[in-house]
Amino acid sequence: MKTVDNAMKLLSFFSAQAPEQKLSDLARAAGMDKASAMRSLGSLVACGLVEQDSETRHYRLGAGMRRLARIRNSTVPIAVELQHVLHDLTVQTNETSHVSVFSGQDMTTVAVCEPSRPTRVFVDPTQPLPVHATASGLVFLAHASDAVVDKVLAGMDVPMSFTATTISSPAELRLRLDGIRKRGFATATRTFEDEVTGIAAPIFDARGLIQATIAAACISSRTTEVLAGEIETFVLRACLSATRALGGTPPADFLHRIKENG
Repeated sequence: MKTVDNAMKLLSFFSAQAPEQKLSDLARAAGMDKASAMRSLGSLVACGLVEQDSETRHYRLGAGMRRLARIRNSTVPIAVELQHVLHDLTVQTNETSHVSVFSGQDMTTVAVCEPSRPTRVFVDPTQPLPVHATASGLVFLAHASDAVVDKVLAGMDVPMSFTATTISSPAELRLRLDGIRKRGFATATRTFEDEVTGIAAPIFDARGLIQATIAAACISSRTTEVLAGEIETFVLRACLSATRALGGTPPADFLHRIKENG
């Protein structure tokens, strides 16, 4: 299991900004010695998830990733099913909207819709969204099982800070999650990026369990308290539409809470 954990950790350091990595850089970033990192990379190379450039000796994601992505997209077409919901949310809020799913430690964006206005939030689908620093991550954890929350918190002894307002401790995170459960949705202002306010709500499956999140990513300086309240309403409506579109059912207590909160 430790070998698998190490391999998954190494994969998380590849991104659109850093598509190729040196062994020494990967080992340092993962807090591993070179021998351990090389063994894990060797396993990833063997199954095609990572490949090594024969000239530079740098590592990059392999063709196996494309195969897995195609399988994922064909079996879980969330992006296709929810594009109309995202479009409506973007038109209503005039802000960028997106849908994200939990990928084991972070949130992965699977669909994005941008407004036509020139100043807008850019959501990079290749950038993982940290659960403790984004509205999407916070609302997912608030509606996730205790086992999922405990597992995430176990790896957050020293949470990474992105801004001055990023949640800085597991205790603070638990307190924030309690408030989100009572409201049904999450708002995160300048916690991941200094000029971004995220407002997110859950998308439920047929069993009433959270399967994804839908959010509006807003420019903080123009998001007044009144406007934020309006966007919250639109996001909650969108989460119900998205849940129905995917054949899901919102839990009765969730519906009660959002009705109670106006």
